[in-house]
Amino acid sequence: MITDAHRQQVLLAQETQKPLQIKTYSFLPNAQVYVDRLLKVFLDELGVSFLYDQFSFCIRELAVNAKKANTKRIYFKRRGLDPSDPDDYRLGMESFKRETLDQQDLYRKLLKEEELYIKIEFLRWQESCSVAVRNNVEVFPEELRRVRDKISKSHRYGNLEEALGEVLDESEGAGLGIVVLILMLKKIGFTGDFFQFYTVGGETVARIILPMTLD
Repeated sequence: MITDAHRQQVLLAQETQKPLQIKTYSFLPNAQVYVDRLLKVFLDELGVSFLYDQFSFCIRELAVNAKKANTKRIYFKRRGLDPSDPDDYRLGMESFKRETLDQQDLYRKLLKEEELYIKIEFLRWQESCSVAVRNNVEVFPEELRRVRDKISKSHRYGNLEEALGEVLDESEGAGLGIVVLILMLKKIGFTGDFFQFYTVGGETVARIILPMTLD
């Protein structure tokens, strides 16, 4: 249920033109529900409540990616591997998914102990609005290459079916999340450089820019 406290948080951030940030380490269901409530208010205030389902999906996808990136740092460190070395990276990724799934409770504990966070951010500044997911590790070179490749390919395709054969990436999982995100937003009228992925100040940021009008 959306409460007055949720509305007040969003309205204060919009009035002061400061980012509203929600910090979490594992993005468990209770955090997801809380973020969804704030998202609903944020979009309502912008007059684009019809974007709720799409942006809820986007936030969850990007938050899962951010948590995975944070978990990799711990996993590679525990195995004594250098993720900036392509051979070490490939070796680590061979068992990353299996071992971290088998030890979820341990890695949730380690993420908090290591202060490896995820921040979901809502921002309205002058004529610009955005939703972003931040995590406090800089992306590995191989990760950056993969993400940029997926973004570039996504903008070339008209629908998901066109992308399936080329974008699937078994070494990192299906790798379709970012592709689906971009194609979904394009379909409802997002154009140009609406999805940004970059590092700044020790954080990796995935940001979606909301257009002021949609066709």
